[in-house]
Amino acid sequence: MYVLVLFLVAALSVQASAFEFKNACGEINQKSTYVSKSLMLSGGADSKSKDEKAATRWLINQADAGDYLVIRSGGVGGQAKWICQNFEGDISSASEISIDSIEDANHPAVIKLIKSVEIIWLAGGDQNKYENYWKHTKLAKALNQHMQTKAISGSSAGMAILGGSYYAPEAKAVIGSQILNNPYHEYTQDVFHWDLLQHPFMQYTINETHLNRKIKGETRHSRMLGLLARTAVNYPDQMVRAIGLNEGSFLAINKKGIGKVFGDQVVLLSSDKAPEQIEKDKPLIWNHQGKAVKTYTINGSSEGAGEINMQYWSAKGGNSSYWFTTGGYESFSY
Repeated sequence: MYVLVLFLVAALSVQASAFEFKNACGEINQKSTYVSKSLMLSGGADSKSKDEKAATRWLINQADAGDYLVIRSGGVGGQAKWICQNFEGDISSASEISIDSIEDANHPAVIKLIKSVEIIWLAGGDQNKYENYWKHTKLAKALNQHMQTKAISGSSAGMAILGGSYYAPEAKAVIGSQILNNPYHEYTQDVFHWDLLQHPFMQYTINETHLNRKIKGETRHSRMLGLLARTAVNYPDQMVRAIGLNEGSFLAINKKGIGKVFGDQVVLLSSDKAPEQIEKDKPLIWNHQGKAVKTYTINGSSEGAGEINMQYWSAKGGNSSYWFTTGGYESFSY
């Protein structure tokens, strides 16, 4: 059974007796008359960012007094209530829905709700649940239709599945030393490509979240390189890309594909060079004279820093460098 808690400014026209409604904002504003195709990615742990409100205001400004929907699995949270508390005069409604089965993801009332809103936020949580419950469903189809003309955003797990390639581990997640020392480590079975969400800005791109969070003494920079290498194998004739966001960071991309950074930091990776060695039980070699993967780093601000062109994968307002490994984790340079 799906669960929906709706924090309303003006009621949505969805008929489903199983829904639980809670009016938290009062009644103001009319239905949106304007909405812009846009994308915002969040690295997670948003409450730690002093720029969360500035980034969220940018997102809300992509729709004129529109309806804001949070989608997650595992029960509803407090994001919609926070939206109402901080942006009451800028939206028509804020709601949350938890999709916890394939049946939920195909429910007509859920699809009707998705089609009625202007802004969708894919919450953090467990991207494996999203992959298990949402792939090849009417929900996925509706989300892909939505993002062609309307605003969508994702935090943590929600950001991860917005990548054209994405990692959704069934059990234990791989860490960087494991994937660089063995690119086909047993924990890397769940790397998928272009089979869930297909945002036009995200093809050939894998997203890494919580980039600066340490697990067993490692940040996720090394894992990001390993996942990009796996993406490169799947697209041998393409330039593959990766977007890494520190916690409390937001990459806001407008309808023209031009992005800016709020909060902490974004790291952009790209390569059109195949790894020299990427085999099971052997260390990754991706070197090319120290220039295997081009990188560009931008530090965010409350006004939105830098400029990223998603179409041409160019950027300014930051610093460029290269990442490479001459043989596994111990040789990883970034």
